[in-house]
Amino acid sequence: MGLLKIIENYFKPEEGKNFIGKLGRNDPCWCGSGKKYKKCHLPEDEKKQRKKYTINCGPT
Repeated sequence: MGLLKIIENYFKPEEGKNFIGKLGRNDPCWCGSGKKYKKCHLPEDEKKQRKKYTINCGPT
């Protein structure tokens, strides 16, 4: 298998997951559940995002 074919397969999107730009709240969820993103993974993703940028301001 040539290098070009390996690169093409690496960047090939998974079946059923066509991401074009930012995922909107009312778009189907990326996990393939058939639910809207806001009812499926949005709360979990927002929690991860908040935890990532939270600064500990409590007593040391």
